[in-house]
Amino acid sequence: LLNELGGAWDLPPKADENFGDPRLDPLRMKARLLIEGFDSRDVWGWKDPRNSLTLPFWQNLLPGLKTLIMVRNPLEVAYSMRERNGTSYSFGLRLWEIYNRRLIEAATAQQQLVTHYDLFFEDAESELRRIAHFIGLPDAEVANAAALVRRQKRHARFSIDNLIDARVSGEVIQFYRALISEAKGKTRSTSRGAKQGEPDLPAGAITRLNAAVPETIAQIQHLERELLAQAEARHKREVAQTAPTFKKSAATLSRRMSYFAIGVLVWRRAKRRETSYEIVCGSNCKLPRSLPGCWTSLKTQQPDFALRHAGKLQIRLPPSRQNFLPRSRGGC
Repeated sequence: LLNELGGAWDLPPKADENFGDPRLDPLRMKARLLIEGFDSRDVWGWKDPRNSLTLPFWQNLLPGLKTLIMVRNPLEVAYSMRERNGTSYSFGLRLWEIYNRRLIEAATAQQQLVTHYDLFFEDAESELRRIAHFIGLPDAEVANAAALVRRQKRHARFSIDNLIDARVSGEVIQFYRALISEAKGKTRSTSRGAKQGEPDLPAGAITRLNAAVPETIAQIQHLERELLAQAEARHKREVAQTAPTFKKSAATLSRRMSYFAIGVLVWRRAKRRETSYEIVCGSNCKLPRSLPGCWTSLKTQQPDFALRHAGKLQIRLPPSRQNFLPRSRGGC
C-alpha cells in the first residue's frame, strides 16, 4: 500500500493522501479477502506501526474499527532505530512525530485508546485490564499475561529530562507530554495534523540533537545490565554449589533439634517422678548423669510422651522402674 502511494515505512506518503483513489482498488479487494478470513472470530486485530500512515484505508473497510495507540519515548524510538537500521537520531525523531501526529489525526476519539510503554513496567496488570475492557476481551488471563513482563529485558530508558538535555525539539516534547497525559486518562491537548516543513524533508519539527546525551545514557544502562546479569549468574552458581551442603546441614540441625526436644521431655518427666535418668539422644545432646550400675538399656520408637515424629531413642532406667515408660503403639 505504501509502495503504491510512492512511499515506504521510512518515507511517509503525503499527509493529504487520498486513500479512496481508484488506483488502490486492487489492494482494497485483497484487503476484503483478508478480512473475510476472520469472519468466524468475535474479536481480532493486528499490530503494525505502518498502520499509523495507512489507518484511513482500513477505516473505510472496517466501520467501527478500534485503534490502540502505543506511545513510547521518542528518544527511545530513535535509539532503537539507530541500533536496528543505522538511522540518525534526528531522522528517528522526525519519523516518531510524523507517525504519531498522523495517527492522532486519523483515529476517531471515541474508537481509540492511548497507552504508554512505561505503564507496562509499572503496573502491567492494570494496563492490560484497561486494554482488554476497551477491546471487549475477557480479562481472565490478564494476570498470566502481566507475569510475562520482565523489567530486566528492557533496553534503553529515557526520561523527559533526557529529551531536554539532548535538545530535542520543544514541539516534540510538548506533543509527547500531551500523549502521556491522555494515556493516563487526562484531557487530551495534542495538536492535530502534521506540520508542514521544508519541501525536501518529511514534515515535522526540526531537532538539533546533542547525540552524546542518549549515547552516554544508553552506554551506562548497558553496563548496568551487564553487571546485573553477571551478579545474577554468580549468585546462581553460588546457590548451586552451596545447596547440597545447606540441605545436609539443615537436615542434621533438624535431627539434632528433635533429639534435644525429646531429651528435654523425657528428662522433665523423669524429674517430676524424682528419679534421675540418662537420655541418650545424640552425640551433641548432653544431660546430667547420675546412674546406678544396675541400670539396663531400653530401645524404643516414639514413646507416647515424646514427639511422635522423632527418631530412635536410647533410654537407660533402673529395673525397678521398667514400667515408667508406657509402651508405644508399635511395642518396645
